[in-house]
Amino acid sequence: MQIVFLRWTAGALLGLALAGCLSLPRAIMPCPLTYSEQEKELLAIVPKGIRREEALRRLAAAGVEGSFGISRRVYYCDLWNRSNGDRWHINVALLFDDTGKFYRTQTAECDVTSVHQERNGSGSTQAELPSQSAATSADAGSLNSAGRPSN
Repeated sequence: MQIVFLRWTAGALLGLALAGCLSLPRAIMPCPLTYSEQEKELLAIVPKGIRREEALRRLAAAGVEGSFGISRRVYYCDLWNRSNGDRWHINVALLFDDTGKFYRTQTAECDVTSVHQERNGSGSTQAELPSQSAATSADAGSLNSAGRPSN
């Protein structure tokens, strides 16, 4: 009798653990769409000219999460919970005018690169981008109009 009870209890616990693990949200993954494709998809949900409140309602209904910046003029769309359970990190910001109407999109995040500074012979500093320093150190010769060493 005890063995049957133990087996039943173990089976129930295993079933509950499995159900609990399956109900956890999926991991957030980078969006497989390009920025242009993300923008097109969001414009299908929120057309230009729509009021801010209606735009937020439509985004929420479509599973898009985000937040406003310092003001309520820029809404940063961060996460898209898709109907198939996928969770995409997206990179689109919606811009609203002074009256609260949506008028434009832009990328929500920018690329950040470090800038190296070198001292030239006169003692002043000169900023140099990493790609420039690689090109000039690879070939001390002249650079063509595209910024690449000329061979």
